[in-house]
Amino acid sequence: MSRFNNFRSRLADELEIPNNALSNNFDLRMHGNKKVIIENHLGITLYEHNIVTIKTNGLNITIKGSKFKIEEINDYKVIVNGNIKEIIFHKE
Repeated sequence: MSRFNNFRSRLADELEIPNNALSNNFDLRMHGNKKVIIENHLGITLYEHNIVTIKTNGLNITIKGSKFKIEEINDYKVIVNGNIKEIIFHKE
């Protein structure tokens, strides 16, 4: 690990924030087909009951399905609940 990445990791630990919050990368996790957690996002650009689009650095993530609800949103992560059928990654 480079010195910069090691510093960034220690800084995130001290600030008690996710490591990827200080990087340009996003982290996407799924819990079955009912929940998506995206960390290090730049905001929600589209929110409807059957489609949600979330902006990240360099990519937009579109989640398609039905009955979507935002369980949580803050500066670091967004959690989307619903019946997930498809996730699409596309450049801005």
